[in-house]
Amino acid sequence: MVEQLSADPSGLGTLLALLPRGDGFFYNHGKLIAVLLLYFGWIATLVWADRDALMAGMPREKWNLLFLGCFALGLLCLWLIPSFAFAFILLLVFFLSPLFIYVAQRNQKVPPQLRVLTPEHIQRFLRKGFGGSGKAVAEKAKPVPIRFIGKSFNQKTEDRARVTRAAESPGYRDAEELVFDALKARATDIHLEPTKEEMTVRYRIDSILQAVPSFSRSRGDTVLNVYKVLAGLDIFEKRKPQDGSFQAEIEGERTIDFRVATAGSVNGEKLVMRILDSGQQMTTLTTLGLRDAMREKLEPIIQQSYGMLITCGPTGSGKTSTLYACLHEIDRYARNVITLENPVEYQIDNVTQIEINPKQGKTFATELRSILRQDPDVILVGEIRDAETAEIACQAAQTGHMVFSTLHANDALTAIGRLVDLGVKPFMVASALSALLAQRLVRLLCPECKVSYKPPIELLQKLKLNPDRVRYFYRPPKEGERTFEESEEGGLVEKKCENCQGSGYIGRTGLFEMLLVDDEVKGLIRSNLDLTEIKKAWIKQGFGSLFQDGLRKVLEGKTSYEEVVRVAK
Repeated sequence: MVEQLSADPSGLGTLLALLPRGDGFFYNHGKLIAVLLLYFGWIATLVWADRDALMAGMPREKWNLLFLGCFALGLLCLWLIPSFAFAFILLLVFFLSPLFIYVAQRNQKVPPQLRVLTPEHIQRFLRKGFGGSGKAVAEKAKPVPIRFIGKSFNQKTEDRARVTRAAESPGYRDAEELVFDALKARATDIHLEPTKEEMTVRYRIDSILQAVPSFSRSRGDTVLNVYKVLAGLDIFEKRKPQDGSFQAEIEGERTIDFRVATAGSVNGEKLVMRILDSGQQMTTLTTLGLRDAMREKLEPIIQQSYGMLITCGPTGSGKTSTLYACLHEIDRYARNVITLENPVEYQIDNVTQIEINPKQGKTFATELRSILRQDPDVILVGEIRDAETAEIACQAAQTGHMVFSTLHANDALTAIGRLVDLGVKPFMVASALSALLAQRLVRLLCPECKVSYKPPIELLQKLKLNPDRVRYFYRPPKEGERTFEESEEGGLVEKKCENCQGSGYIGRTGLFEMLLVDDEVKGLIRSNLDLTEIKKAWIKQGFGSLFQDGLRKVLEGKTSYEEVVRVAK
């Protein structure tokens, strides 16, 4: 040994001679392939864990170091221990131990559907591996048929840098899938709301917020940042409110606008995204849900050369859609139509649409003064919210312009008092107004799964309905009334209606209450503004209240009594 060391001062040759690797120091090909396969499996696992740690909110540096250190120890054992079988088992243990520890901890932080190496996950994996769900795997692997466009509403050219930056984010695919799923679900808004543990996701469908599977907090933050980049917002500003917009092309056929608004909260940044599908067919008076008698009275008012039609109701009650339907009835090629909106939601042919921007000094009042010099025949004012706008609109209605506008008021009667409270003199209100239309939106029952039932006698008596003439009311199916089917995991799950996805409702219609400002009502407004007397005159007109209009739709089987009570009571 001493002679060998003196002949080889570095000692490397002596060390290699002591290691039993066979004659010529050659490796066994089978053993080498086994080690290489395990090595490549470790590389794949390391890449997955690094990406997954970002999604699950795990400390990436800590786990990367643990995976690397354990596998290095396993390789050292493989080199030093003479028995290959025993050394390979140790290498396998050093490879799998940190993996199992990581999976156990990350599964506690993610929703059940995202957990891995659970019995359910293994069953799904086996089904996919043996072709049981090959179709589902292929569908999931397909690209999402959506293309984001970095273009705000008022921009003429696309800002490609926005999409390039967003596409580099690990949450880009999730952002695509979230938008596409929301569109398939007929959502009008997407809410991303942070909590301490996760990013809650909700869709507003038919005016009701519905929860969908959430993201982990870190994964949700990456998705939120993708939308901020697309909308041209500052991703480093998380406390001050910001707003922006972008577009997306869906299935290469239609373009959809997205309005993004963020706000800081105690738990982090919240984002709400409004979906504006300009490809949808514009609503008409026929499809709004107006009764024939009410529509026949409203159509001549729309065609007037002067006057004012105001729609009133809370936010989200469809006021602007009603005004768009009114514009649809006007010959826009023979008349000069100008709109003031904040924001412009849908583009209308042969209409000059102006977007309000208070930050740039473009308010409803200033723009309304300006467009009066553009010789308009019809003016649409998105909302009357201050005294100046109200007064200018009333003056325009008296000087040869037909004015459409909206007002936040509970019903048609209180809208008159609201105008007076804003500072408009009663005689000017009486001279300008032609009609007031209060409205709400109710969900329509799904025709495929709605259930008929006999309403209680006490309820019919309370509603002043004849029990002998009212046979049925309708409602969504309750628990126990739906059918069940076998799930992929082998258990029984409730079978959802394919038409409404189990909600019991699909689509919405309007409830309306109209007050015609005829000579009698004008006189009452001018004299003493007695709402009690105005209400008596309104009752004589015979159009009925919002609740009565809703009750008619209940008797027709279009909606449920509970839905009408929720909206109009």
